[in-house]
Amino acid sequence: MVVISVIVETSAKENSGKYPAAFLSERELQSFSTNGFLATTGISPSAELSEIRRIVADLIARRVGEKEGSLFDTMESSTSSDAPTSIQLTNPSNYNAWLLETDYVRNATRIAHQLVPNCFLSCDFVLLKRAKVGLGTPWHQDEAYFDPQYDHATLTFWMPLQDVGPNDGCMIYVPGSPQMGVLAHRSLHDDPHTHAFECAVSFNQDQSVTVPLQAGDCAVHGQRTLHCSTNNKSSVDRYAYLLTFVSTPTLSKNPRQAPWLEQRESIDQQTKRAWMLRGGVFVLLLRKIRRIRSLTPSMYVVYLKRGVKDILRVRR
Repeated sequence: MVVISVIVETSAKENSGKYPAAFLSERELQSFSTNGFLATTGISPSAELSEIRRIVADLIARRVGEKEGSLFDTMESSTSSDAPTSIQLTNPSNYNAWLLETDYVRNATRIAHQLVPNCFLSCDFVLLKRAKVGLGTPWHQDEAYFDPQYDHATLTFWMPLQDVGPNDGCMIYVPGSPQMGVLAHRSLHDDPHTHAFECAVSFNQDQSVTVPLQAGDCAVHGQRTLHCSTNNKSSVDRYAYLLTFVSTPTLSKNPRQAPWLEQRESIDQQTKRAWMLRGGVFVLLLRKIRRIRSLTPSMYVVYLKRGVKDILRVRR
């Protein structure tokens, strides 16, 4: 395993901490294309970081989104009675719109458009690993979570709200792993009641790269990049705020098989479906419209089909 430091062209930044329209150099663009990930510094100023952390910590403390299936433990089975230690809050910006008005979002959008032109911000979420007990996310590819009937490019921006290293829950990547295609996955510990997936095939981890970051730095990866995070062994809760950018989904000409998606029945899925049946599907669609006002008609069809599919599954 290799540990790298973050190297960027700091001269490209403005004194305000914002990035110009074309921040990434040709070398960095090529590095992302080859390796499937990239690390950069100072994507969010310190004052903004403090406010983001205050907001998301308050939302989680008040258990906002729990009844919608948006707040859950990613690592525990739905039958577990243990206190949550690896918490996800999906789309915290639904509950505080200021989160979408940050330098972080503006700068990430500029970088995302260099990597995937015409992409848009699809969702945001917070990952909290509790001090000393927060378990690292297992090896996986983000595309393992996606509907295999559709093709689209995806970028994930992973920004820690405090300094992270191997003992604090930092990210680890396998360079070049997107070239492997979408690998087989399974529910964590083969338990379909858990939210998390893990890669189900063996691969060479000797070439993996550990990426320590300071608060406000950021790691970016694509949907087929193999990655995981370390356990949080530190005495400080580890918060990471993530943004996901996607290109417009299109129906796949050769849909792949993803049996792990059909087998999973996690508690957050059950909660979300029940909420949607109570009228949440319309709330969800309105949120999509407000978030992405320039959606094409085909995108509305995609979101509607996904909502109907979720409702039908809960009626089984």
